[in-house]
Amino acid sequence: MLRKNVSISDTHLKMLDPLLKKHQGNLSAAMRDIIDFTGFVTENMGSLETAKDLFKEKNHAMEQTRNRIYGITIPLTMFRWLLSNRKTNMPPINEAIQLFSQQNINSYDVNSLNKVINEEISFLNWPISVNIGSENGHISVQITGIDPEINSFYAKIITIFLSNNNNPQKICKLLHYPASIYMLFSGASTHEEALHSMQETFGNNEINRMQGENDMLLIKAES
Repeated sequence: MLRKNVSISDTHLKMLDPLLKKHQGNLSAAMRDIIDFTGFVTENMGSLETAKDLFKEKNHAMEQTRNRIYGITIPLTMFRWLLSNRKTNMPPINEAIQLFSQQNINSYDVNSLNKVINEEISFLNWPISVNIGSENGHISVQITGIDPEINSFYAKIITIFLSNNNNPQKICKLLHYPASIYMLFSGASTHEEALHSMQETFGNNEINRMQGENDMLLIKAES
């Protein structure tokens, strides 16, 4: 039997605790277990690095699946609104704008707007992605996701957010696709004009009921 001196740091020794307990403190037996397992991995996977990468990919896939099923985040007040006997599927203004941490962002700064909105979505873990662009001085919004109802719900939230911006935006085009929604916004002279565009796009009944639930529909951003 070959004898070798092996130096092990306290950190690595602590990692061996489960094996040492298994072998009642016998370090040699623990090392043999590790060598046997390493041999098994390299024989079946080719190398430890390949096994690590495969394990990370599997964990990432499991985490994504878990997040899609269980990981959705929603503010408590919005959750209560969803559970209530509501008369409209148009979210209240205060519930919609609370999803955006930077409510006074310049709506014409497309890059910052795109960054902020997608950061918020990432935090909420909603199964959608948003692409903000600029088309001939207009703001374009592309919402992509596998669930049409979630896409539509977020389209309303985006519309509310942009209509209440310091530079209010009115929605002038709305296109529904199987897995996405496309919207085009142009500058409104007043918040009231932006409200009118929502009325025309999403229906007067939705907006009127929404106004009754909120006391006041327009919450103007502080300058």
